[in-house]
Amino acid sequence: MRLAVRLTAKAWGWTLALLMPLAASAQFDELDSFPSAEPERGCPKRPDVVPFTARNLVGLAGSGWLAHQTVIPEAKDRFFPEGERDRSGVKLVPEEDVRKLGAPDPSVPLWVFGKADAAPCRAVPVTWWAVRMGTDADRKTYLMAELKVDCEVLPPGRLSGTPVALRQKDAPTGCKLRRSDDSSTSEDGRGLPLDLSDVLPARACEAPECSRKWELFSSRWDDGSAVFDLVVSWMRRDGKKDPCEWATEDHASLLLRPVGALAPVPLRSGGAYFGALYDSAGLRTVLSRNLGVLNVHDAAKPKAAPKAVRYGSPTEEELLHAKRTLSPCKQ
Repeated sequence: MRLAVRLTAKAWGWTLALLMPLAASAQFDELDSFPSAEPERGCPKRPDVVPFTARNLVGLAGSGWLAHQTVIPEAKDRFFPEGERDRSGVKLVPEEDVRKLGAPDPSVPLWVFGKADAAPCRAVPVTWWAVRMGTDADRKTYLMAELKVDCEVLPPGRLSGTPVALRQKDAPTGCKLRRSDDSSTSEDGRGLPLDLSDVLPARACEAPECSRKWELFSSRWDDGSAVFDLVVSWMRRDGKKDPCEWATEDHASLLLRPVGALAPVPLRSGGAYFGALYDSAGLRTVLSRNLGVLNVHDAAKPKAAPKAVRYGSPTEEELLHAKRTLSPCKQ
């Protein structure tokens, strides 16, 4: 009887040894059948960027944003007849007319970047408006759209909260928008970094008859790349007390320091720094704004001219305050 028990145990051992590879194979087959995580698409190489305008700036009630669609050609502008084209206004556009006016395919979603360093969310146009804006020297009609957005965006009131979107079929997973996250001024008691001083024009300026003020906004990444928005003003008193009588020279630069570079390089067309798109590969696109134009700079080609997206015509007040200066003159 004891021999029979030993033989049975040995038989069970052989049976388990034969079955274990099969069980293990079945386990791996089951694991392999699970869908793998989809790789991130990242930021597009040639982004179709969509600017936004606050509702109240075009004469609509309530808080919120309008997404730029296109500039309506004068020949197709039946919303503002000849007698109304010399002033600003806003009129509702029927949905069936938007494609005839040059609007992009509304079935292609927008991916809205609202809050800094957050993933974009899906949005689709729901209402269209013809917006007449500008001055006598430059007045155009723009097609804009209210959006249904799947996430929260900051209300109008400050540049850092203005959204921007990408128009494309699939979500730009892994792509994020970084705003300026650091700032400093000459009032802080620190000197301007040497690598930034090198890009400024040489000016002889000695106190007390001459003073130099500067203001710097920037964004930086772990790989060493950075974007700098620098404004410098030289003010010569020449014995005068009124700041409005001082001889003032202003200089503004939008600078990019690529990965591995020791010093930043100026970006063409400049403008005020709006933000930058980046993904796991690093900084991809720098955005700047200037008087109704959103400039789209390719970070891989800092010396190339940016793509300019016209989304509005500046008002008289915007033109009056367009000059970036640190002069204390109040006029």
